[in-house]
Amino acid sequence: MKKNFLYLLLIPIVFACAPQNIMGPEITIEAEAPVKTDSTVRPRYQASRPFINNLKHTKLEVSFDWKKQYLYGKAEITLAPHFYPTDSLTLDAKGMDITKVSIKNGSDLTYTYDGWFLKINLDRSYKKDEQYTLLIEYTAKPNELSVQGSNAITDAKGLYFINPDSTQANKPTQIWTQGETEASSCWFPTIDAPNQKTTQEILITVDKRYKTLSNGLLLSSKDNGNGTRTDHWKQSLPHAPYLFMMAVGDFAIVKDQWQRKDGKTIEVNYYLEHEYEPHAKAIFGKTPKMIEYFSNLLGVEYPWEKYDQIIVRDYVSGAMENTGAVINGEFYNQTTRETIDGNNESTIAHELFHHWFGDLVTCESWSNLPLNESFANYSQYLWDEYEYDRFEADMNAHSEMQGYIVSSQNQGFVNMIRFDFGDKEEMFDAHSYNKGGRILHMLRNAVGDDAFFASLNLYLTRHKFQAAEIHHLRLCFEEITGKDLNWFFNQWFLDKGHPVLEFAQKFNETTNTLSVTINQKQDFTQVPLYKLPIAIDVYKDEKAQRFNITTDKLTETFTFTLDYKPTLVNIDADKILLSEKTDIKSNDQWVNQLKYAPLWKDKKEAFDALAKENVPAAHLAYVNLLDHSHWNIKVMAMKASKPAITNYGPTIKKKLVTIAQSDKNSMARGNAIKYLSTYFATDKSLETVYEQALKDSSYFVLGEALTAYASLNPEKSLQIAKTLESEKGSSIRNAIAKVYVEHGGKSEHDFFLNSIKDINGFGKFQFLQTYHTYLMKQDDSEIAKGVAVYKDVAENASPWFVKLAGYQLLNAAKGHYTQKASAASNDGDKTLYNGTAKDISDAITRIKNKETDEQVLQYLKQILPAE
Repeated sequence: MKKNFLYLLLIPIVFACAPQNIMGPEITIEAEAPVKTDSTVRPRYQASRPFINNLKHTKLEVSFDWKKQYLYGKAEITLAPHFYPTDSLTLDAKGMDITKVSIKNGSDLTYTYDGWFLKINLDRSYKKDEQYTLLIEYTAKPNELSVQGSNAITDAKGLYFINPDSTQANKPTQIWTQGETEASSCWFPTIDAPNQKTTQEILITVDKRYKTLSNGLLLSSKDNGNGTRTDHWKQSLPHAPYLFMMAVGDFAIVKDQWQRKDGKTIEVNYYLEHEYEPHAKAIFGKTPKMIEYFSNLLGVEYPWEKYDQIIVRDYVSGAMENTGAVINGEFYNQTTRETIDGNNESTIAHELFHHWFGDLVTCESWSNLPLNESFANYSQYLWDEYEYDRFEADMNAHSEMQGYIVSSQNQGFVNMIRFDFGDKEEMFDAHSYNKGGRILHMLRNAVGDDAFFASLNLYLTRHKFQAAEIHHLRLCFEEITGKDLNWFFNQWFLDKGHPVLEFAQKFNETTNTLSVTINQKQDFTQVPLYKLPIAIDVYKDEKAQRFNITTDKLTETFTFTLDYKPTLVNIDADKILLSEKTDIKSNDQWVNQLKYAPLWKDKKEAFDALAKENVPAAHLAYVNLLDHSHWNIKVMAMKASKPAITNYGPTIKKKLVTIAQSDKNSMARGNAIKYLSTYFATDKSLETVYEQALKDSSYFVLGEALTAYASLNPEKSLQIAKTLESEKGSSIRNAIAKVYVEHGGKSEHDFFLNSIKDINGFGKFQFLQTYHTYLMKQDDSEIAKGVAVYKDVAENASPWFVKLAGYQLLNAAKGHYTQKASAASNDGDKTLYNGTAKDISDAITRIKNKETDEQVLQYLKQILPAE
């Protein structure tokens, strides 16, 4: 499962599935006060689901009533007692009508059903491993369920009908499922626990104009002669019930493939809306390469029968690793041109890696969820490192770590492996994902690459098609390395928090000794004292000498005898520590770190430290780093170069022009234009540079060029913006919008209104903020049109954070009229504006009273004043 976390959304963020920043009005979510616990009460232990009966095979026959949004199902479930004989069975079955329960080829069975659990009296007692098969006829009614999702999975009703009556224009009619955590039992009876494993087959009857998708292989498609067709899908390898998947809709299917070492071809297909069919390979095309890479890296070939990916509307999360049939949200819908500026490779890697960590070996309980999600998160680093370089991997890993740190500040510290969670949905957070990925990176560094991947291979081969807990992983690492690694797993996986470090250094020129002091300053009432292996690189000019130390004390000083005075002491030289840290050293050392230390984070730390004051010695380093091989280091150098303009202006301008015109990376080209326009704002000679960039293949570059050109030639930029209004992509539309905000007027309003209808997801969230800035410059008749848009967004938009933006902007519009009323010079205007503000307030109340989305309601408490 790929998550979307609020703390990463409503502040300037890097969305885990896309590289661009989403900038909107910042909403500060206050952290809840820590819950006081009674030390005399034993914490609740969230045990794994006990094995009483084990699933063996599940066969489903399903059809649909689109109008009622019902599923009519027949389930044929084969089970066997785990150890003890039993004459009964309890299945999860949420919100269903149960019509009939019988033993296959036998009699009807008696049962009780409370709307959540189906308790069946078997026809006799069955012994260990003695199989029996039940037949259950039922109706699933997902929209009549009262269930709650989480920050990662915003709904939990299992089965979703999208635009079932086709009343929403420009929106396809679809059905899809979402099983994690325990929502598969909303659409078929099962033992809905991650430690269960079953093979499966599903026969799906639909209108024959629709395509279907499920796990496993499509065995047959039967025309029923009545306008319907029945597709028979079968998966022969066992997996957990939450990984069952089904989708129905008018999808284009683009074929691809991957070849195993034995020569067998594995189908790799992409299901998407017909509009995006020509762009399928741009969206998904690296998938076979990823399968090959991960198979080789782990020494375990991709184990499943096929690998399909599908894009659906109104998805309740980012993406989901259903075995061999991954569901993705509509943010995947991109044209080839849009993918130039940022694709979803990290999410593709994430869901694919789950097919080893989560699907092949599954966490035995939700307490052990990091065994699934930490590895999937870390796959993003592995892919970036392989496909691009370590700079790219470290850059994205830093954003992941910062996401965890922000989360810990809001959420508080919790254990990675949480046996005492209040609700299983709590596990889907930045601990299980972001923090877990960073822990695995430290583990890899601690044991070395060969041992790390050999340990993963052992874990996967020993526990394939089984469930596992964190100790299984530790024991595999210990078996491979021969080391006791309890210290590592205890402090990182079985405890909470992270170290807060202070690094200090002192060189004694008399004795030629360097002293490095490491202080751990975390709150020890909540967080442990850590044992930390740390690499220290001591530089003499550009050459480094490596010292490896391990600290496990509150304060510890290490002394090294040298034959030179260090020009740089780089502590945590591998830049792998998950921590907050303060590194006390001179500006001269920071300049040398910028110049000589090799890693992305070396540069990032130095840029951040030197930005606190103007350090002339750093100016030439900034200029030189404009020639760096990695785009983001160039961009950081661009941002830092402002104080260097005085002495190096012509050189900086020349380098930025070169980057803008010829750099391979669109982020570098676009930012070069941005900083040319910032630093050389009135330089008319740059018009030709901007005009050339207006022909760039990248929407990001095009947008920055349009903005820059508008600062020099507003009238012509408006004309150019008009010619670009039909272009796809939220980034170019936002660029056009910014030009209209500064230089447009009433006649540009239709562009905003039409774009809001077309843009989805995060792009829509961002666009709405720009629209509001435009709207507040217009007259009351135009603002009234905008208020109508905000009402529609608050009432009908998805996903939830876009809906939340509708409420937020309605509240801002109300405030606008309240201020106008206060400033009005006559009673008539005061009455008019106060009346408008009240109308908007009444609309907010009306929409809020009908609101059912729990996440929207949660945050409305903070962004709307108390009633």
